[in-house]
Amino acid sequence: SRRWFGRYAGWLGLAGAAAGYLVSAGGDRLSPPELAGVAAVLALQALVEYDRALFVTRGRQRAAETIGVGMQWLIPFAVAAAATMGESVGVLLPAHAGALALIVAARRWGGRRAARGHAAADPRDGGFETAPAWAFAWPLMVAGCLGWLLHESDRLILGYYHGSAAVGLYAAAYGLVSAPFTTAAGAVAQVMYPVVFAASARRGGSSVLPGPMLAGTLLIGAGGVLVVWWWGDRLAGVVLAESYRAGVSGLLLWIAAGYACFGVATCFDLAAYGAGRTTQPMAAGAVAAAANVGLDLLLVPAHGAGGAAVATAAALLCYLLCMAGLFGRGARHGRTGTAAAARPGDEPHVAV
Repeated sequence: SRRWFGRYAGWLGLAGAAAGYLVSAGGDRLSPPELAGVAAVLALQALVEYDRALFVTRGRQRAAETIGVGMQWLIPFAVAAAATMGESVGVLLPAHAGALALIVAARRWGGRRAARGHAAADPRDGGFETAPAWAFAWPLMVAGCLGWLLHESDRLILGYYHGSAAVGLYAAAYGLVSAPFTTAAGAVAQVMYPVVFAASARRGGSSVLPGPMLAGTLLIGAGGVLVVWWWGDRLAGVVLAESYRAGVSGLLLWIAAGYACFGVATCFDLAAYGAGRTTQPMAAGAVAAAANVGLDLLLVPAHGAGGAAVATAAALLCYLLCMAGLFGRGARHGRTGTAAAARPGDEPHVAV
């Protein structure tokens, strides 16, 4: 399946490059190196999300969250560093692709050893059924690619209208604020993952959302937004280069608010995973990604990085509302999912 998906990722990259060529207009058409960068980013993003989806399917939440945290920290850092060396998309895309390639390489280097140890510790892995695993994992792969549109496409739109200097400024603010929220949400999910899956299994595969988990993420999100509102400019003055400090003050609070919503949404994601309803994050991701791209195209031309920050906050709020609505709808109708696809009986063996 990995070989087949590798071919799929390659075709996805080529399709993305073709789309980039067609939508770019006249003399502003992307150059061949830029098209190659688009293809590489999409293909590598698909491979990373494939690996992360398989980790979630096999109950290896720590490895999946490590990949997510790596993407949140490494990609913005690479793009911001590249922006200091060039003023073109042809510089930013290779930086983005290089960060993804580093994540893929690190996962392949450490993943084989970890997988062998996991299989040795749990001989039942030899009987893991491919069909239910694929049914559980494929929506997560699609959701991961949609996540690229939700979390990363604003940089390309911003770069197209305002140049790489604006992208560097935005990426610096984005990385500074978003990473702590996603790291905290990942830590909560890592702790609660076996609890949610075991509870869902006991209730016949119905969605389970523990109140303490939801309350904890709400408090973390609200506290993070307050910290950014009160100390954001001071933190930017300590962490960011002087050329970035003045421009990020109007961005930090919007990004913080958006990622506070995203942190709360991960609770509903986890409830959906526990019930085997992985199509829910895929559907919510499609709506939020469309909202993000649409708002970026509407706001970024006139408002630059500030418009991208507002679009990010609105799109992440949209994702939260979609996931909460889907959870509420399932709770009202008492629907059951295919929790067996995620092997909830194995959850006591998940390392947390």
